[in-house]
Parts: sequence; C-alpha cells; structure tokens
Amino acid sequence: MNLNRRHFLLGSAAAATLAGCATNKMGLRPLKPGEKRTVALIGIGIQGRTALLPQFLRQPNVRVTAVCDCDRVRCADAKARVDAHYKDGACKTYADFRDILKDPTIDAVCIATPDHWHAYMSVEAMKHGKDVYCEKPLTFSIDEAKKLIAAQEKYGRVFQTGSMQRSWAKVSEFRAACMIVRNGFIGDLKYVDANYGRGGQKLGGPSHPVRFFDKPENAATEGAPNTDVDWNMWLGPAKWRPYSDQIAPRGVNKFYPMFWRFDDDIGTGYNGDWGAHHLDIAQWGMDMDDSGPYRIIRSDEPHSVDLFHGGRRQFGMRMLFKSKKDGSDIELYHGPFGVWGTVFYGTKGIVAVNRGKIAVWSGTGLVKPTKEIRDALQKMTFMPDKVVAASVGKDYGTDSSAKKDNALAKALETLIAHFDLKHAPLQLYKSENQVKNFCECIETRAATISPTTVGGRSGVLCILCNMSYQYDTGFDWDPVKMEVVGANEKGISLVRADYRGWDIVV
Repeated sequence: MNLNRRHFLLGSAAAATLAGCATNKMGLRPLKPGEKRTVALIGIGIQGRTALLPQFLRQPNVRVTAVCDCDRVRCADAKARVDAHYKDGACKTYADFRDILKDPTIDAVCIATPDHWHAYMSVEAMKHGKDVYCEKPLTFSIDEAKKLIAAQEKYGRVFQTGSMQRSWAKVSEFRAACMIVRNGFIGDLKYVDANYGRGGQKLGGPSHPVRFFDKPENAATEGAPNTDVDWNMWLGPAKWRPYSDQIAPRGVNKFYPMFWRFDDDIGTGYNGDWGAHHLDIAQWGMDMDDSGPYRIIRSDEPHSVDLFHGGRRQFGMRMLFKSKKDGSDIELYHGPFGVWGTVFYGTKGIVAVNRGKIAVWSGTGLVKPTKEIRDALQKMTFMPDKVVAASVGKDYGTDSSAKKDNALAKALETLIAHFDLKHAPLQLYKSENQVKNFCECIETRAATISPTTVGGRSGVLCILCNMSYQYDTGFDWDPVKMEVVGANEKGISLVRADYRGWDIVV
C-alpha cells in the first residue's frame, strides 16, 4: 500500500489513537549526567532549515536529535546538516510527526510547517509532554486559537510562538517603540497603523481563493508526480487537491514558497505572514496581549481587479479596541507595505518602527492619520522640527556588502536617554532571541515571552483581518469569548469545516 493511501485510510483512527494515549501535565524527563534537553524539528522547509535549525544548534542547553518532514529529500538534507554540526551520525529522521510525539527521549519540538498544521501538531505535542516552539501565525482559525490556549493551560507545557520581533536584539527597536508608547511618552494612544501587503499586485494583504496551480497552462509541469513527498500527509487537515510544486516545492528549495501562504485553505495571505509581525507589535504597544478588538470595520478601498485576488479588497480594513486606561477607542488601520511596519499615534507624539528603523516625533499634538500624513511619515517630511530621533534602516545589515553607519544604534541611544527608558515606570521584558528564550524556559519552566495567550491573540488579529476581506464585511467582536457578536449575516465561520480526520481534541 502506498503512503498516501495508507494515511488516507488511517488518518482519523491514528489521530484518535494518538490523542487517547496522551499524558496530562508530565514533568521534565530526568537527565543523565552530561545529557542535554533534546529537540526535534518538524517541517524542514526554508524557514526551518535556514532560520530555526541554526539557532537551535547554537543553544548550549539543548541538542537537536531528530528531524521530520514528509519530503524525504528535505529530511535527509536536514539530517546531514545536524550531523555535520555535531560531527556524528546520530540525528534520527522521521516521515511521520506522530512517531516523534511518541518518542519519550524527545523533550521539545519546533514546528515550522505551513499554517494549516500548526494547531493540531502543537496540541498533540503538548498532550505528549513536549514543550513547543511553533512558527507564526500560530493558528489557521479562531477555533484553533481557543483550543491551543486551552491546551497549554491544561497540559502545562512551555510554549513559544515564533513572533521573533519581540526578541530582536539586546537593544531592540521594537521594545523601545513599545516602551515609549506604553509609558505614555506620546500621550494617550489613539491610532495605530499596521502596514503590509501590496494593494495592486499579485500578492496583496488577504489570502486568495483556492487554486490548484499557479499557472493553469503549466499544470502538467507543476503537477508532475513527486515520489519524494507524502502529499496526503502534507495536506493533512486541508482539503485534498492535486499535487503542485508551487505549494510544496521539490527538493531543498532556496526560496520562500508564497503560493500556499495565499491559499484560503492553507494560509491567510500577508495577514498571517507579515501581519503576524506588525500586528503583533501593534498588540504589544496597545497592551492588548490579553484582549483584542471589539469591532471590525470593512475596508472602503476599491475591490481588486487582479484575477489572483478573487475580487477582494487588499487593504484598508480597521479594528477598534478599548483603551485599558480610559475606555476610549484606539483605531488600528491596515495599510500596504511602506517604510514603517507599525506606527503609533498619540495625543502628544508619534512612534514609527520597522526592522532596523525607528522614528519618534514628540510634541505634535493629536494627529489623525490621513493618506497625506502617512505619505509624509514614509518620506520623513512630516514635522521635521518635532523629530526626537530617527533611523530609516540604511545600516540594518541584511546585506553583508552594505556599509553600516550605525544610525539605528545612535537613534536608540538618543531615545533611551531622552525618555530615560532605563528608569521608565513600566519595563517590558527583555529578550534578544526567541529561540534562546524558549530553550532557557524549558529548564526554568518560566513563561516564554510569546506563549499561546500572546501568540494566539496575535494570530486572531491576523485571522480577523483576513475574514474581513474574505467576507467583505465588518462585524462586532467579543475579545474575551473570541466570537462574533450579534447577527452573523455573512455566515462568518470561525471553524474549519472539515479536518479530514485530523480533528483537534484538547
């Protein structure tokens, strides 16, 4: 029997069996003298291979002992990388993640699969006593977010969401921005921009209607059989469709596959890709890690005429939050990509931030953002006499050939001194690396900086954005229950209709 057929027949029963043998709130596995905590990586695409695996290999208190991927070529490549690092051949390989969860010698897992697998694998891993690092966005649906939060509470595992902008550096532009906002140095927060997605191009903000192939005329080429991948396992809880090497690139790919990220049944577009970063920082700055919006407002931008977009608007939706300080509204706006990823507008100033970039305007008074003001902020022509410090990211250092001018470091030094951030009343946590924080918490059993309650709610913001574009609507929202309030006239679904036997059971 071939692997695809086997998984199709056994998927539901196997999932039920796996859930049934779970143990509740297991303690840490006793270690032998000199032994380290063990980590297995599940999903060895480009993110797992280039971003996560090297970081786990550098952590002093853990050892990577296993890798898992339903693509045998990627799995073998990952094993070779691990074995080369440790200079032995001890790394185990798995094609089925369930075998990792049943392995009592594995203490933690890192999940870097496409989004549609995150929740199921995370819940089952926690059931089996594994601590979990899972890539963002944490879940595919609202229902999954609620179940994942409930699972961490029930099973008591250490959990980290891969929203790494919260752990950017020893002196982080994101932490500094949120410190300035949260301490009231720009007055009362009234507006926030989260910028990602391209309005008039193939990849906009929301996901796309399901398509089998990137170019239908190339279906024979894109869908040519790939015997190296267990395609039915790759799909898992997603609807069956023909294999496409645009969704699951053949072999060890050297590019980020965007096709699946924009598929309604697998990802949530740029809302879940970059939104999981910039909306997460917006959530942190608004002090909404334990809450959320109370209203979603439909975009009034034109509907896209790009055939890839399915007629969906690409940006312009808004969310309303209640300020914890005085109950007044904070309005969040989703705009297209620009210089700034997240912008905070207060009654006394503005903070704009992105990777390698930060700018703070003080003493501006309340500025209601318009297209003209947003354009001026992007061009740094807005109120130049009110700028406390600014760096536009020329020295970010992603290009090794670029010369650094230390503008970011200088801007952060100026802001730390100007606002005396080291002695500010509210001190946000410090973490210079998301993986390091997770590995340290495995031992201390302390909460990570992005547990399910934080990463889950950031993921909910991504999903709410996407649903607003998918259904072309606005609606009232209960941030505590995470439910639509009132009449659900558009029939907005918070649950995946069919998990193909991979139902999530907490």
